[in-house]
Amino acid sequence: MVSAGCASPTELATDVPLEITKAPTVVEEPDETEEPMQTEEQESGLVCTISLWHSFNENEIESLLGVSDAFQEIRPNVEFDFLYTPNYDLKSKYENAAATGGGPSILIGSGEWGPIFYDDLLIHDLSDFTHPEFLDMVNPAALSAIQYRDALIGLPLNVKGVLMFRNANIINEAPGSFDELIAMAQAATVGDVIGAYFDYGMFYSAGHLHAIGGTLMDAEGNPTFNDDKGIEWVEMLKRFEEAGPIENNNDNDITLFLENRVGIIIDVLSNASGLADAIGTENFKIDPWPSDMSGYVQSDSIYLNANLTGHDLDCGWSFMEFLLSSEAQEIFSDPSMAGYIPAIIGLELGNPLQKQASAAFAHGTQFPVIPEMGAYWDPVNNALLAVVELGSDPMEALLAAEEATIANISDIQGGVD
Repeated sequence: MVSAGCASPTELATDVPLEITKAPTVVEEPDETEEPMQTEEQESGLVCTISLWHSFNENEIESLLGVSDAFQEIRPNVEFDFLYTPNYDLKSKYENAAATGGGPSILIGSGEWGPIFYDDLLIHDLSDFTHPEFLDMVNPAALSAIQYRDALIGLPLNVKGVLMFRNANIINEAPGSFDELIAMAQAATVGDVIGAYFDYGMFYSAGHLHAIGGTLMDAEGNPTFNDDKGIEWVEMLKRFEEAGPIENNNDNDITLFLENRVGIIIDVLSNASGLADAIGTENFKIDPWPSDMSGYVQSDSIYLNANLTGHDLDCGWSFMEFLLSSEAQEIFSDPSMAGYIPAIIGLELGNPLQKQASAAFAHGTQFPVIPEMGAYWDPVNNALLAVVELGSDPMEALLAAEEATIANISDIQGGVD
């Protein structure tokens, strides 16, 4: 489905049943002539119930049930209790429950929630549970998003974010650089066909700053965009007009792409299947980023409740670990179900669009999940509007954005410098 608009960086899933409770798989009796191997749980008679809260849609739920079935083949004494909560209620519901000693064993939700949960002591630091070989298989951009204050605050379930989409019927080759993209777009603009239509809103354009060697912020969340690279970045965004029409957090680019009238746009992964259906999958391409462009990489995160101890903790972690196994990630990436881009590297994908997206995300930019990120949206976006639309001086615009961002950070941090 194509979302109505491209202004929000948060992708929501709401059309799902209110609750699903998963009963344990029935285990067939072993052949009496064989001695079945007993796990420690079976020998002790311990049964573990893993409760998991989520806001999955129907296809994602189907994948989750398939993964839990596969896990029960390994751990037959495990039972599952899955609870759906709408995304807009999931965070607060978990916070209230975990803060009073309750909540699920595992929560799957936005990667942006992790730092808040960790600071409020609501989730486990997973550093002591993992080992280097396990982390080496995780997509680096996705892994960076769950590393916070020297802690591993969760695990990425998938990879998603900002990509560059191309209609091969209008532009038949992927551009290798920004200048090459502009030249291709100008050559393809004929009649009512537009070579490119770019959204320069901060969420869709901040990755380019990193691609040219700049940064938005430092590790503590302090602004670093007001420098020579920042000026180069906003000057680059001004040049978007050379490729075609521009917009700031709007959906006109999507509308025209659906009408088969635009060669290249920049948008989010969740819109890919709808756009491909509209113009024909043979014409729809997800290109690698040009050498001097990039997009934000995000992920849904898996959190382990800080209230878990003992056997329940061991059981919950074992399922979290399994969610990143090749078997589980293959189920979640099945296009007939969730159709995720895997959070692990090296997984063979049969769907061409998934392959293309996975390759593009490998050169994406980590989306900052720290709380200070909220301080940047309005000041930086206002600076981009001032420079691109009003012709303001880039240095003055970035300085004003920096000062406003610092003030916002002070508010977020409670007025503490």
